[in-house]
Amino acid sequence: MASNRIGFNQFLKKIQGEKYLNILIDSNILIARFDENHSKYEVVKEFLDLLDEVSEVTFFTTVTTKAEFLDYQRRRFLTEGLFSLISREPPARQLRPESKQVIIQIKMRRGKRITDEEKRSTKYDEMYDSSVNYLRDSDLKEIKKQFRARDVQQEVGWLNICNLFLKQNMSEQEKLLDEFCNYLSNHNETQAHLFTNRKIDWSRATDLSATTGMGYSDALILNIFSETKMKYIITLDFDLVYAVSISSKEKFVVLPDSRLGAMKAILKKI
Repeated sequence: MASNRIGFNQFLKKIQGEKYLNILIDSNILIARFDENHSKYEVVKEFLDLLDEVSEVTFFTTVTTKAEFLDYQRRRFLTEGLFSLISREPPARQLRPESKQVIIQIKMRRGKRITDEEKRSTKYDEMYDSSVNYLRDSDLKEIKKQFRARDVQQEVGWLNICNLFLKQNMSEQEKLLDEFCNYLSNHNETQAHLFTNRKIDWSRATDLSATTGMGYSDALILNIFSETKMKYIITLDFDLVYAVSISSKEKFVVLPDSRLGAMKAILKKI
């Protein structure tokens, strides 16, 4: 049985002659495209640039995708901002000793996670997970607890931290996303031609998640993709590649060429 997994290069050859394409694009592709520090930035940017030369493509995303993308950016900008507060002597903003200490401790833990991830990726020849570059939500909450909410004299408060590092940056990232993609919705009358069934059974996402153990956010994305006439979804996500291979064999999942071999070995009996 032919695989419904296609590498970037094979996909570019496959669509030669297709003037217009509608494609669902996953959040991890968008994250890689708009974060130059991402391990797959160059690969994804080159692919999307070449794709733009081959065909006129309309990218679609979902509300779930937007949430994942903007949450990644939130962690990114807070990480960069908080670390900048302790990298200057004297600091640009006055910090409580407790606030500075917890940032230093968590920065050290983050450094160890990056080192461990680099070793793991090399050992198993897997893709480096760039999300470890940025603090986890539990780290950010731990830091947040050491700040007063508002400025007290020269001491910067958490709300001002958010204003400094998030407000403009998050707005700019949302604008980038809105310009790059269209939001897929079965309630949008102008998109009726994209769907096979306008009434989507969202409970099916539970079944999709239960079938392969994929995350529920990915299951929501796959659920709506399955109800469209779109043939292609582009992703870096292992779970989504796995699930499309099993649950949506009439669709095609597009991924970096370097990952095809590993997926073939894992799914060779499918």
